Amino acid sequence: MKVRIDRIARDIEIINSFTSTPGRGITRFTFSEPYMQARAYLAEELQKIGARVATTPGGNLCGRIEGGMTGLPSVMTGSHIDSVLHGGRFDGVAGVVAALEAARVMAEEKPAHRHPVDVVVFAEEEGSRFGSVMIGSRAWIGKLTSEDLNRLKDQDGVSYAAAMADAGIAPEAASLLRPGMVKAMIELHIEQSLVLESKGLSIGVVEGINGIKQFAVSLTGVSNHAGATPMGLRHDALQGAARVIAAVEEIAVQEPGATTVATVGVLTCEPGQANVIPGKVRFTLDIRDLDSGRIDQAARRIMSVIQKTCQDRGLAFDIQPRSDTPPVRLSKEVVRLIETTAREKGIKTLRMPSGALHDSSILPEVTEVGMIFVPSKAGRSHCPEEETNLEDIGAGAELLLGAVAKLAS
Repeated sequence: MKVRIDRIARDIEIINSFTSTPGRGITRFTFSEPYMQARAYLAEELQKIGARVATTPGGNLCGRIEGGMTGLPSVMTGSHIDSVLHGGRFDGVAGVVAALEAARVMAEEKPAHRHPVDVVVFAEEEGSRFGSVMIGSRAWIGKLTSEDLNRLKDQDGVSYAAAMADAGIAPEAASLLRPGMVKAMIELHIEQSLVLESKGLSIGVVEGINGIKQFAVSLTGVSNHAGATPMGLRHDALQGAARVIAAVEEIAVQEPGATTVATVGVLTCEPGQANVIPGKVRFTLDIRDLDSGRIDQAARRIMSVIQKTCQDRGLAFDIQPRSDTPPVRLSKEVVRLIETTAREKGIKTLRMPSGALHDSSILPEVTEVGMIFVPSKAGRSHCPEEETNLEDIGAGAELLLGAVAKLAS
């Protein structure tokens, strides 16, 4: 069985013709007109190969190719088609079209398989419209209730539930996804980083999805005249913050071989005048790793630096936790299956963590999960410059097809 790159290229081109910002990247918010056009195209393509298409709780699209035996759990594959504002052409879409092509090949060549195969398009993975990520997958497994879907609203005050209804989407498969209903799930996704490209590899096998701890930090000093206040008598909040921010990078790379990453992504300074000593600085802190112990250790070290810096410089500080998402280890069995299939096809792979969240981080509560990464050129993602070679997507789709066929048989 072989996938066809020409069909994959066509799918990507058609899906990405549906955007509200043509010429300025892909903007396809969940349940918007461009989103519904792309969703309709995928539903039609699934129906062409004989898939039974339905909408699940949370507004996810699911196309099922029945297996040779009734009552068996399905093998699931897919990703998402919603985007960030002015995003890229491959984030989520690569995984959806790879899953569609794998299903096409199985429908055409009809390999014997007992388990049904589900191609899924998850809704609101990015959180761009409703401000909360992975809504579709969380609602499907019961982590979000109907009350939650009414509470989550976009910037115009339209709730998730209302937007879904306005788009003409009503769940046809009313039951939630429970353990035992899915044998395994494999998601193909672009890497959104530089690792595979830097190593000259076309396939990464994801062993886990990094946990995240985020904090909002503020340092408070004394605003004063920049010309009249001697250096030794200042309580400069920005100078203190600069020492802390420099230490964040140093702490993240202290342990050789560690995979911890730490980022200060937002920084504000008050009063923000050229001739006034900064009296208050606020910044965010984002720490990620596949090992929760390393996340906690990095957080403790950074907090210690904040405390000592403020003590030495006569500053006050406040640290507020913003989020705490634990790491997710993916299925060892599915990881081994993907690697074995890759060896059989002569494809070199690299085991690696995912630094970004995906719907695959939600589904381990109900099934065995694996992920396949394909390279992102220059690591660019969530931007119009996002690029992945079609040949790499084709190699990933070929691997996905082989793994799904094995699981389904």
